[in-house]
Amino acid sequence: MRFQAHAVGRPATLMLFCAVLLATTFPASAGWEEDLDALLGADDVAERDGLLARVLDEGPDWTEVAARIEGMSFPEVYDPGVPVLRTTVCIDTVERPWVLVVPETYDPEIPVPLLVVLHGGVGTADVADDPLGHVEENELAWLAEEQGWIALFPFGQAGATWWDEVGMANIRNLIRTAKRELNVDDDRVWMAGFSDGASAGFAHAMTGPDDYAAFVALNGHMGVGSLDGDLATYAPNLANTPTYATTTFDDGVYPSAKMRATIRMAQAAGGDILYREMKGEHDFDDVRDEIPGVARFLDRHPRDPFPTTIVWETAGKEFGRCRWFAIDEVTRDEAAPWHQDHNAALVSDRITVGFQPDWDYEGAGVLIDLVVEGDYPAQNMGLLAGDVIVGADAMDVPDMDALNEWKGTIERGDDFTLTVERDGENVTLFGAMPPPENHFIFKRDRPSALARASYSANRVDVDVSRVGAFRVVVHPDMFRLDEDVVIAVGGEVVYDAPVEPDLEYLLGNFLENRDRTLLFVAELAIDLP
Repeated sequence: MRFQAHAVGRPATLMLFCAVLLATTFPASAGWEEDLDALLGADDVAERDGLLARVLDEGPDWTEVAARIEGMSFPEVYDPGVPVLRTTVCIDTVERPWVLVVPETYDPEIPVPLLVVLHGGVGTADVADDPLGHVEENELAWLAEEQGWIALFPFGQAGATWWDEVGMANIRNLIRTAKRELNVDDDRVWMAGFSDGASAGFAHAMTGPDDYAAFVALNGHMGVGSLDGDLATYAPNLANTPTYATTTFDDGVYPSAKMRATIRMAQAAGGDILYREMKGEHDFDDVRDEIPGVARFLDRHPRDPFPTTIVWETAGKEFGRCRWFAIDEVTRDEAAPWHQDHNAALVSDRITVGFQPDWDYEGAGVLIDLVVEGDYPAQNMGLLAGDVIVGADAMDVPDMDALNEWKGTIERGDDFTLTVERDGENVTLFGAMPPPENHFIFKRDRPSALARASYSANRVDVDVSRVGAFRVVVHPDMFRLDEDVVIAVGGEVVYDAPVEPDLEYLLGNFLENRDRTLLFVAELAIDLP
């Protein structure tokens, strides 16, 4: 199918290292412009460091460098409109597939929106065996084709989910790869997904929204990143990036009756969420009619790269940054009176045995591909990978539909039996569903810091709770650099001085993020008593 308080400066040790590279590795320079162009396209780390040192040694004005980055050119794309299967090596050294679709209307001289699409069922043992087939049948891919957007499809699995370190790093790196090769509109990058892909949208909005203008969460659960990924997530962070969320009434996984309370909690915390409920089950077909609304929502929500107000909560520096503000230290002080925890309690009554079936198995029964680790009935009763479930209590189980029908007859707290074929014999296993229990959707095992920051007329005002240190990242579209920048905490001025643009900071930040809109020139680090 074809698709249509100090400014952070340059470390002396780095300069010495780069000077050595410059002297020993690279030929004479042809000018900073050519060196910069080569730097922007370099993949090799050593080559990049040497070119960076050479550009810095040549000493161009930062405004000229910024203008050249903003106006950088991109090559033509061969055979646009055709999904391209590629692979990438993730930070766990495992090679995984991804698919990129460039629209037929792509013009390398015009910035184009980018839609990142995350699939469901990300916890399975194996990565998808037919990534191209998945993309060709994906209605969000069809939406991107219709709208003329670039579409990017990462593929994850257990150990590289959308909410663990490996999977999250993979998504970030693939976005940067797309931005290096294509003229991506930095202010129109969106994330969308169904089921696990939707749950990921909530998680990324609460931990690292900087790349994104908006999120689309179709039938997801905003607590999955915390409950399954052990992320420290906070509902007030949903105020910084708009989210389009749906649930369906008869969803056997995340029904509206349960998810409604989590959405209302997040909205009360300030979350910018457009929420819709509708008839249907946990099936993309039941939210298909939302696709036109999704397109309108995304088109109306480009990124505000320099929002005048940021509200951000974090339990650690690893997820401390949002846009131009970053929390670098969390203290154990008493929280400020306005620092309230926003959470929601749900009743755990879902019937989960705790295994992954082999969906390619064509024989009678249900073949076990993976037994999930943890306190699940499957693990406790001795179910093994390779077992074939052929009976459940008094019911025969010829296929997965029959097993799901059986699951509808039992409740939390019930005892049950499974009959499995193992080594040519039938074996009866005895298990019990855990009793219903209340749980919060966000884990709370360490203190968090919360900041409310705003800027106007070269002044930043910050209210803090449990914040020991923070940074303000400086962009010339936010501040007049020929005047002093003032930072006040709780009304008390803690910084009042000029900001000197740092070319190395500008280049380092761009090479890390590949964001031509956010060409920050310095950062101001504030340590609080």
